[in-house]
Amino acid sequence: MRSPIAAQLPRSATAAPAVDSRFYLAPVGGIGWLAGIWLAARLDLPVVAWLAVALPVIAGAILWWRRGRVGLALAACGAMALGGARYVASLPVLSPAIVQYYNGAQDVVILGRVMAEPERDDHRARLRIAASELVSDGRARPVAGALLVETNRYPAIPYGATVRLRGDLDAPIATGSPSYAAYLERQGLGSLMSFPAVEIVATGGGSPLYRAMLGLKARGRAAIVAALPEPHAALLTGILLGDDSGLPRDLTDDFRATGMTHIIAISGFNIAVIIGLLDLLTAPALPRRTAAVVIMILIFAYAALVGATASVVRAAIMGATYLAGLRLLGRPSLAVAGLFTAAFLMTLAGPNTLWDVGFQLSFAATLGLMLFAGPWSRRVDRGVAALFAADTRPWIAKWTTELLIVTLAAQVLTVPLLLYHFGRFSPASLPANLLALPVQPLVMFTGGLTMVAGAVWPAAGPIVAPPAWLFLDYTIGVIHLLARLPGASLPLTLSGTGLVAVYALIAAGVGLAAVARRPTVAVSLRRPTTGRILAGVVIIAVAAGLAVAWNAQRPDGRLHVAFLDVGQGDAILIQTPGGRQLLVDGGYTASDTLDQLGRHMPFWDRSIDLVIATHPDADHVAGLVEVVERYRIGGLITNGAVEANDSAYAALLAAAESRGVLVHPAQIGETVGLDEGVELRILHTAESPAAADDNEASVVARLTYGELSLLLTGDAEEAAEAGLLDSHTPLASVILKAGHHGADTSSSAAFLQAVAPQIVIISAGRENRYGHPHPAMLARAAAIGATVLRTDEYGTLEVTSDGARMWWSAEREAAPVP
Repeated sequence: MRSPIAAQLPRSATAAPAVDSRFYLAPVGGIGWLAGIWLAARLDLPVVAWLAVALPVIAGAILWWRRGRVGLALAACGAMALGGARYVASLPVLSPAIVQYYNGAQDVVILGRVMAEPERDDHRARLRIAASELVSDGRARPVAGALLVETNRYPAIPYGATVRLRGDLDAPIATGSPSYAAYLERQGLGSLMSFPAVEIVATGGGSPLYRAMLGLKARGRAAIVAALPEPHAALLTGILLGDDSGLPRDLTDDFRATGMTHIIAISGFNIAVIIGLLDLLTAPALPRRTAAVVIMILIFAYAALVGATASVVRAAIMGATYLAGLRLLGRPSLAVAGLFTAAFLMTLAGPNTLWDVGFQLSFAATLGLMLFAGPWSRRVDRGVAALFAADTRPWIAKWTTELLIVTLAAQVLTVPLLLYHFGRFSPASLPANLLALPVQPLVMFTGGLTMVAGAVWPAAGPIVAPPAWLFLDYTIGVIHLLARLPGASLPLTLSGTGLVAVYALIAAGVGLAAVARRPTVAVSLRRPTTGRILAGVVIIAVAAGLAVAWNAQRPDGRLHVAFLDVGQGDAILIQTPGGRQLLVDGGYTASDTLDQLGRHMPFWDRSIDLVIATHPDADHVAGLVEVVERYRIGGLITNGAVEANDSAYAALLAAAESRGVLVHPAQIGETVGLDEGVELRILHTAESPAAADDNEASVVARLTYGELSLLLTGDAEEAAEAGLLDSHTPLASVILKAGHHGADTSSSAAFLQAVAPQIVIISAGRENRYGHPHPAMLARAAAIGATVLRTDEYGTLEVTSDGARMWWSAEREAAPVP
C-alpha cells in the first residue's frame, strides 16, 4: 500500500524556472487576508473604513499586476483590508433581540433547539442551543443567538431536540478561564447556562440531512465499540470519527506528553490515507476523472460525518484541490496555493477559525511538509547515493524520507505554536512519530474495515477486528512506553513576541533558500513498492502477534480477582479458572472502567456473565451504564432498589431493559455458582433490617474457591456490619474489601476481628476530597495485623489463586499519598 504522505511531498530533482507573479497570488493574498482578520480584532475600525482602503488598493493591484512585486504588494494590502472588513462584519450586534443581551439574569427560562451534535464525556454533556424565546420577570420575548449549556450526561438529549431551560444566564467569563471564554465567544456562544433544569419539549427537529449523518456516525461508533475493547475502541473512534471523548485520562495525557495528539485529531494525514485508499479501490472500476469526482464527494461527506472541524475541513479542501488540479485540470495542483485557498474559504465562512488552535497546528504542519520535506528528501537522496549501493538506495531513501524527514518537516512550524499555546516541549515526539506513524495507514484500513463490516452486519465486526486491535495495541504500547521516559515532556514557554520572532527567522531562511525556485508536487498518487513482499511480511507479523496475544490472554486455570483502579469508586473483576467473568460495581468514570476491563479481559471477549450493582450510588454504578451497552451481559444483580436520586442508576436500569438483560434483586442466603469450585454467597442486601440508607443497603457477598475466601462489602457501614455480626453468618475471610472506600464509618473493630483478614484492600481515588481511607480505619486494620493494600497507592491490585495458594500483584510500585 502506498504511503499517504507521498502525495504531499515535492520530489522533483531540479528547480523549475522563475514564474510571473500569478504563481504567488494565492499565498500572498492568503497571508494578507489572514493578517487583516488578526489586525481587525485589535483595531476598532468600522467596515466602511476597511472597504475604503480595500477598493482603491485592489484597483491599483489590477492596474499594476504585471509590475511583479508592486502588484503583489498591492494585492496583499487589498486582501488584508478585505479580511479586516469580513471580521468586523461577522461581529454580533448586541440588542434586546440577542440572548447575550440578558447575560447576568437569574432564574430565566429559555426555549431553544440543540443545534449541533452534543459533546459528552464521562459525567456531563455540553449542548449548543439556538435560542428562540426567553422568559424573564414573567415576560416572554423572542430572541436569537446561541448559548452553551452544561448538563448531566443522563438522560441523553439528542441533536434537534427542543428544550426548555430554567436557570441563571451567564457570560462565558463565568467559567473562570479568560482563554476558554474567548474561545466560546469566537465559536458564537455568547452565553452560558450551567446545570439548569432541563425539559425536553420535542425531538426530531433540525436538519434531516445532518441528523442522518449523525445517525451514520452513531452506527459507526456502535460498530467499533461492539468489536473492540477499550481503550482501543476509543482510540479508533478518535482516529476515524474525530471523537476522542472516550479515551481514558492517562492515555490522553500520554498522547500529549509525546506530542502525538495529531493521530487522534483528524487532519491532513488521515485525509491523505483515505484518498490513497479510495484511489486504490476506484482505479479498476472508474475512469481517472470520474474517480476523482467520486473521491472528492466522499471526502467532503466524510468531513461532514466527523463534525467538520477546522482541521478536517482544511484537509478536505486541500485534498480536493490536489485532485482537481491533477485529475480534472490535467496538471499538478499548486500545493501551497491550495493550502491558502483552504484557509481563505474557512475564514471567509467563519473569521474566528483563525484562532482555532487545531486549525493553526494543522495549517502549520501541512505548510512545513510543503516547504521542507521536498528539499530535505532530495538532500537525503544525494547522501544515500554517495554512501550505499544502488540496490539498497531506494529502500533507504524511502524509509528515511517517510519516517524521519516527514516528521521533522511537519514539526518545524508546529513546535513554536505548541510552546506558545501549551508551554510544553516533547523530546519524545520524534521517536514516537518514527515508531507509531508507519502503522497508522494499517490502523485506518483495518479499523475502517471493522467499522464498515460491523455497521452493515453487527456479527461481522468482531470477526474482522483482531488485526485492527493488534495495530491499535502496538500504537498504545509505544505511546505508553515513551511517555514514561524521563524528560518525555518538558516545560518551555514561548511568548507572543518570541513566536513572531521565530517565524520571522524561519520565513527569512525559506526566502533566502527559495529565491527564483518554483515548488512542484508529485504527479502520481502511488509510489512503486515491493507490494507483495511487504504484504506478506505484514500478514505473517499480524498472525504471529495475534497468536501470541491469544496464548497470553486465554484462561490459565486459576481464579483472578482484580480490584480495578477506577479512581474514587469501586469495580472488581472476577475471572474464574474456566474463563467466566463477574463484575462487581463499575466505578464512577466509564472510560476508566472500560479501559481496565480492556486490560484484564481477553481482547476477543465481548461478554460478561454476571454484573452486580451493590447499591445505586454513582461511584459504583455510573460506569456500568457503558458496560451494559457495550458487552453482552448474562444478568444484572441489584440490591433491589428501583429508583435513586442519581440519574446514573436510572440510566443503568434503562440500558439493561433496552438490551434485554435480566435484572434480579439479590436475596440473602442465595448462592451463585460461578464455576466449578467457585461460589458467591449473598450475605446482606436492602431487605436486611439494618439497611437504613443506600450505603447500608449494599449487597455484601462472600466469594470462596478452595482455601481462598474474599468478603466484598460495597459501601456497607457500621449498621450493616452489626447486622451481619448479629446474624451469626460465617464472615472469616482471607481478604476483605473494606467498606465505603476505607471510611471511618466502616470496618469497625468488632467486624474486623470477626472477619480476621490477612489482607484488607481499599479502593479509593488518589487525593480524593473525602479523605478516604480514614487514618482511624487504617489503625484498626493494623491492630489486627492485616496487610493494607490501596488502589490509590498501587493502582489495580490483582489476587490470583489455584485454590490452595494465593498470589497478589500490583499495577505499579506503591506511590504514597501525601
